[in-house]
Amino acid sequence: MAEKKPQDQINKELREKWDELEFDSQLIRAGEDPYPSTTHSLRVPLYATKSYVYSSLTELLKHHYFYSRTENPTLFALDKKLATLHGGEDAISVASGMAAVHLACSSVLQKRIKRVKPKNLSKHFPQSKPDHIPNFIIHKNQYTGTYRLFTNVYPQMGYEPRIIDMRDLNAVKKAIDEQTKFVYVETPANPTIDVINIQKCAELIHEIGGKCIVDNTFASPALQKPLELGADLVIESLTKYINGHGDCLGGAIIGPKNELQNIRYFWLETQGAVLSPFNAWLILRGCRTLSLRMKRHSSSAIKIAEFLSKHPKVTNVVYPGLESDLGHEIAKKQMMDFGGMIGFELKSMDASYKFIDLLKLIKVGVSLGDTTSLIEYTAVMTGIDLASWEKRTMGMSDTHFRFSIGLEDPSDLIRDLEQALKNS
Repeated sequence: MAEKKPQDQINKELREKWDELEFDSQLIRAGEDPYPSTTHSLRVPLYATKSYVYSSLTELLKHHYFYSRTENPTLFALDKKLATLHGGEDAISVASGMAAVHLACSSVLQKRIKRVKPKNLSKHFPQSKPDHIPNFIIHKNQYTGTYRLFTNVYPQMGYEPRIIDMRDLNAVKKAIDEQTKFVYVETPANPTIDVINIQKCAELIHEIGGKCIVDNTFASPALQKPLELGADLVIESLTKYINGHGDCLGGAIIGPKNELQNIRYFWLETQGAVLSPFNAWLILRGCRTLSLRMKRHSSSAIKIAEFLSKHPKVTNVVYPGLESDLGHEIAKKQMMDFGGMIGFELKSMDASYKFIDLLKLIKVGVSLGDTTSLIEYTAVMTGIDLASWEKRTMGMSDTHFRFSIGLEDPSDLIRDLEQALKNS
């Protein structure tokens, strides 16, 4: 009988096979064809279990499935698919996009302290060296959940956020010093759709040995691959485009194997932000059509952006696909297409309230990346708990709308916008 190959060797051979495929084929096959250690099911099974048992301790030590807080066979398939799609060595899927943000950033900001007596812990506090406080660089406009984490939570842990306009590379360079741990690049940014140069930001932070962390949620790997542009870690909110069907939450971190192992076996194990196997199964199902969906989102978005940009009641439109957009040239270089997210503004708050209430086909709601078109009045929805000065700093006006273009026919969406604008 032939000797059974070690799982690591099997994984390596599978990855080499998947890497030979084109992106659209990877969406269908990576992580799933063939699926390791399973039956001959066409689809990845749902492993609803917490523990894994073996015939002996010797047998147990040969395997890597022990407890589902760190690894689960259904999550394994999703992780391998995401790593392949991004061209990363490994990936970890977690409970939400915000869980992915916190796990990735905390793994860079904080050291893994081992076997230290309580009386000696204080020397590890960032505050113990006031002249060497760790800092990180963020764009002035962030997703509000990330913004709260960076400005309300991390400062209490002893870390300094440096908030700048990251579209200005000179400002990025000036903000970085020897204590800068990472630059955090969210591009296109949420909700103002700002485009930031990933490659240049990565080059600047690498000069001092820091990390470049990229939130790729608005683009997905179908449109943008930050690791190829120099990023060290990539974050995806799987809730959005990668799942694409609005029926579950999830997040992911993609990057080098050694860093991902540290996050998986210490930070994830410690903090417990585990993705459920059922959600992983739903995301696998949704992910298979990602490329088709992103092409439709993008082709519809440019038609709608052009319509809005010509409408007399619309004062400003931000969409990287428009040649007039400030981020157009950078987006052309680092994105395969321009995505399905549009930002726009109206003349007054009164008109804005009337407009959003008059929409019929387009649904009013938070989140994005769904098959259904979703619009939010940003200042009074996801931005509701921001102070007026914070909104001004971010460049979020009182009449800003964030519009996630769904898969409906763009002609129907334009008609809905037209009647709402006409009567507002």
